[in-house]
Amino acid sequence: MSLLIHEIVWSPPILPRVRVPEWEAEVQDKLGRVPDSLTRVSRSPWIRQTVFKWPRYKTRYLARRYRDICDIVSAQENACRYCYGYVKAQMRFLGYSERMIRSIEEDVLGAELDDKDRVLVQFCRNLSRSRPRPPKDDLQKLKAVGFTHLEVAELVFLTINNCFMNRVSTFISVPPMDYMEKLSVSFKGKLLRPLIARKIRKLLWQDDILEGDLSDYPVFVRVLAGLPAAKSFHDAFQGAIESRVLSRELKVLMFAVVARTLRCPYCETETLQMALNLGFTEQEFDESLHALRSDRLNEKEQRLLTWTRETIHFQTGPVQESVKNLAKEIDEVMLLEAIGVASLANAAVRLAVLIK
Repeated sequence: MSLLIHEIVWSPPILPRVRVPEWEAEVQDKLGRVPDSLTRVSRSPWIRQTVFKWPRYKTRYLARRYRDICDIVSAQENACRYCYGYVKAQMRFLGYSERMIRSIEEDVLGAELDDKDRVLVQFCRNLSRSRPRPPKDDLQKLKAVGFTHLEVAELVFLTINNCFMNRVSTFISVPPMDYMEKLSVSFKGKLLRPLIARKIRKLLWQDDILEGDLSDYPVFVRVLAGLPAAKSFHDAFQGAIESRVLSRELKVLMFAVVARTLRCPYCETETLQMALNLGFTEQEFDESLHALRSDRLNEKEQRLLTWTRETIHFQTGPVQESVKNLAKEIDEVMLLEAIGVASLANAAVRLAVLIK
């Protein structure tokens, strides 16, 4: 049973706020404020850009209603207190009733949810949970109730988008947005709902469509062909791979650990090829995944590879305790980077549900 918001155990922040003036000026210009969450990831250019852009992704085909439902289901399923509180408050501002929100949270078959809503809720829960990964039949159920191929692909991206954000926020233990949560249920907040709702909608943005032959792109990108999400994911993936904070060997192995644990042969093949390009042999690659060890990694990177498996299926309290212990051993910038890579790997492997 998924936890309700008051049941989630949440740690004090694990990484500090760090001011980066030029970055904050960009955020201020776009959002009118600088959220706490962005100051805690500011030391990694690719992570801060992804955390800044992905939650504001504007769907091209999927209706806003389904996007909102996906957001709250994913946050609840991953027990992210920060995202759960934020999304729940946002839904109130957008006009959703408490009864409908409660129906989604508690899987109640209320009148507010139709057949499409219910199939979508179950799909988002299954994909967020990925225990086991949803079978292809789950995609067919979505199409059977009227979702098109591109709507389904966009729904998958939104779910893995949330999985990335939920993990980053949980592993860092970003403080809940108490002011926004309280405002959403206050008399003042109810009066201001139309103005706040308009502002929320204006904050959305949409990437360009990647044109031409995508055959040279990773499978994680190719499955999103035809959507702005393809470029969104590509930019995050390239940023992670090209960052020099962690070795490329560690990052490839982190992706591979998630792929093997979630039993995704497509992603494991992709990561094997990446490893071969770095000079690994197939035997060395397989042994590294089996033992969660590699002579190519230094001591700190070795510790991060072992931790990666904890990021796939986790309970909030224990995983935050684990990150706090890592913070005693590993430099904050290195830890932040590992949190981003592990979160992106979990997102990428879940995208493979779209592979035919």
